[in-house]
Amino acid sequence: MFQYVSSYRRNASGNHGKVIGFTILQSLLCVVLPSILIFGAMLLPLLLTMTDVRGEAVGVATGLWMLVMFLVYILVMIFVIYPIFVGILRYFASAYKGKEFSFGEAYKVFKKENYSKLIKIALLVFVLYFVLSLIIGLIVNILMTVVLIPLMPLGMMMEDPNAAMTGASVALIITAVVLMFIVTIIAYIPYIILYIYFATVFMVYIDEPHIPTVDKLKVAWDIVFRSEASMIKLFFSNLLLYILVFAVMFVIMIGLGLISAFVTNSPAVILTLFIISGLLALIVTVWISYLIVGSIVAYYFAGRESLDHMKDIRAQEAAPAYQHENTDFE
Repeated sequence: MFQYVSSYRRNASGNHGKVIGFTILQSLLCVVLPSILIFGAMLLPLLLTMTDVRGEAVGVATGLWMLVMFLVYILVMIFVIYPIFVGILRYFASAYKGKEFSFGEAYKVFKKENYSKLIKIALLVFVLYFVLSLIIGLIVNILMTVVLIPLMPLGMMMEDPNAAMTGASVALIITAVVLMFIVTIIAYIPYIILYIYFATVFMVYIDEPHIPTVDKLKVAWDIVFRSEASMIKLFFSNLLLYILVFAVMFVIMIGLGLISAFVTNSPAVILTLFIISGLLALIVTVWISYLIVGSIVAYYFAGRESLDHMKDIRAQEAAPAYQHENTDFE
């Protein structure tokens, strides 16, 4: 089940700390810091409220400025943040292949001959993700509506203040809750698959930056859906890791709530518990996210090797017939 997680951990042994450290630092410098600056700039017009400027003018200025800064953020997302995420993938790829890499490895995506192709892929992935998300969201909303239909009679019954909960009512509630849980899990499936596919597209870019954009999409499709690498194993391992993150968060929240209930008279203790819980949750999230990305990188190389192997087999199978034809011709 965790074949690709194990493969990445084994191949990248000795570089885990380096990759995680570089990734966190790049995220802070090129993702978190620009986001803070841009969203902070959105609040600048609010300073006008400290003057005698009319409220209507403040409202218009604030709206226009926030719109401008939102557009700026989208541009920064496309032209800086997306490329940096792809650059971070270079750390994972280098670690998996056992190659030496430096902090500046991530900035190779900004090379003139490669950057324009990366932007094309980023724009295409952004549009595809947006369209597919709309479709998936529509389907999920339809499923949710179907799930809620059994609760309609229950809702009508509960409008009567004298109505009592019956066995049928309890059964309806349990059925609806179970169905909604199932729909929620199902809703995650296409998003996990999309994440794997788009991450594979960017891995193709890292591995072969000079091939056409459409070919990158096709190669990624072949790796995900036509290679001998097991998409099923990767999918379920990632799904279980996501569930593990949510389970850890849930346990931390419940534990924090229970402990806080017994130390209500100690604000310092509660604050300390919140800080420790936050750090623990952050460490678990970073480590599991690292394993998820690492497993996709391992899956990419396994899938690529299998495609090359399949191509060699087809070439060997075709070779004898071709040689036989040449012999007959002679």
